[in-house]
Amino acid sequence: MVPGFLALGTSSLLMPLPDPTLARFARIAGITTIVAGLIPASQPRCPQPVTDPEATVLDLGHGIASIATFAIWTAMPITAAVHRGPRWYRCVSGALGLASVVGFAAAGATTRSESPRKGLAQRGFLACIFTWHIATAVYAQRVAPR
Repeated sequence: MVPGFLALGTSSLLMPLPDPTLARFARIAGITTIVAGLIPASQPRCPQPVTDPEATVLDLGHGIASIATFAIWTAMPITAAVHRGPRWYRCVSGALGLASVVGFAAAGATTRSESPRKGLAQRGFLACIFTWHIATAVYAQRVAPR
């Protein structure tokens, strides 16, 4: 898992973005993703600090870094939807932003309740975020100087 977190964080640090605000968000998300990777959860099930007696300080650090990353990722498509850019990109960003808010809330609720569907909710959230990254890459490619 650590190499995946490091690769994802590094790609966020290096990703060209069409807007300076989005670029700042991506850099912060890159750092928090790398931190989440460097502070691994103590167990694959990611024990929840405060509610799980088996949770460790590492779980707390991993949780804080992960939640920060998820919050920033949720803010990025919403920010893109209200900033300048072509209509198609703002509409896609708005729809994915709304879906990511719902996904983030579902992931939080299913994690807190220890639902067996918590992994599904997290993956749904990530699907929205990664789809937005693809749309952003398409947009950035179109506006990049040649």
